[in-house]
Amino acid sequence: MLFQTHRALQHCEGLQHFIERAKRITRLTELTPEIVHEFVERIVVSKPKKINGKRHQTIDIYYHGAGIIKMLSAEEMEEAYQQHISKQHKAKTA
Repeated sequence: MLFQTHRALQHCEGLQHFIERAKRITRLTELTPEIVHEFVERIVVSKPKKINGKRHQTIDIYYHGAGIIKMLSAEEMEEAYQQHISKQHKAKTA
């Protein structure tokens, strides 16, 4: 139990450092090697797979202090966008 608490505390501290680093960059106009080194801990590229005749390859980006940040799929992104638009429309008509 103590180990889990300590591990959770370390994760929270790591996230806090990640957020502090992100706040220092206000307007990102280009991705420089310095920015990549500051934020990215490692990149893991998986072995490619063929699915329905198409090549798929997973790339996991581990960020310093945050680990892997799950990105939305194209379908999830579209759904989130539609929900956002719907909320905005409801707020305007209310």
